[in-house]
Amino acid sequence: MAINALKHNAVSHLPRGELFISRGFLDHFFSKEEGDYVRQLERAAQWLGLSVIGVELDPEWSRSLLLETGYGKLEQYFTVGCLNGPVSSLIGYHGFLEAMSSMKNNQSLFSDVATKLLTHTKEKASLARVNGFRAIALTDDIAGNRGLFFSLSYFVDRVWPIYREIAGIIKGSGLFAFFHSDGDIRKVMELLTEAGYDCIHPVDAQAGQDLYELKKEFGERVSFMGHIDIMAWSEEQIHKEISLAEDEFKKGGLILGSTCGLSMETVSEKLSVLYPQWEKREGLNTGNG
Repeated sequence: MAINALKHNAVSHLPRGELFISRGFLDHFFSKEEGDYVRQLERAAQWLGLSVIGVELDPEWSRSLLLETGYGKLEQYFTVGCLNGPVSSLIGYHGFLEAMSSMKNNQSLFSDVATKLLTHTKEKASLARVNGFRAIALTDDIAGNRGLFFSLSYFVDRVWPIYREIAGIIKGSGLFAFFHSDGDIRKVMELLTEAGYDCIHPVDAQAGQDLYELKKEFGERVSFMGHIDIMAWSEEQIHKEISLAEDEFKKGGLILGSTCGLSMETVSEKLSVLYPQWEKREGLNTGNG
């Protein structure tokens, strides 16, 4: 179902998926399997009705699972490995203010991070393929609600070439290439598509992005994932948006999910509107699920 959606083929209903499911969420609701990340993800997918699951690839413990082909147990799902992008990595190493300053004053810092990331991506893409993954997502928060954190010219000159090379590595490994950033990334959507990304996540409505305007502009050139804001929208609006999305994307192009990911901070009754099976969750946090 997810592959049909990504290829803009007709679907009977939209696939559901989440790129980000926090360890806190998994440990709380699937405490019986605590320490077994793969089994927790599998249980979460079952209880939520997911067909697409995001998997952390950056931590060292995840690399060990990859080397042991431990993620092969998730082969029935469309698994997407999530890798931090160059901007997020730079911020992680140096903090937001220093990272933004270095983009103007010390560009070698970004270049060093990007070079390491390319090597990292080649290794992880190869291992992901062996583990039965279907896609890798470059997760790089490059924007806020008012737009990019840096100039468009900087993105074109410095960031976009790295994105394009990473997409090439991913797709050269036989995987779909996803891209994630919160905020308003409309100015670079065309460039992301040109770089080779197949799917954009999460379509941040709070930052002014409109899923249906993007669909009109990009047609079948790219697909989207996310869209449902379970934090800001009312239950009535969530119901309305799900129904509209199911109708507008009958020919594929959307993997339906939340815009914010799943963590203890995002758990509310509205989660059950997006994922009706979640209403039966009583007892999960006792380890009896």
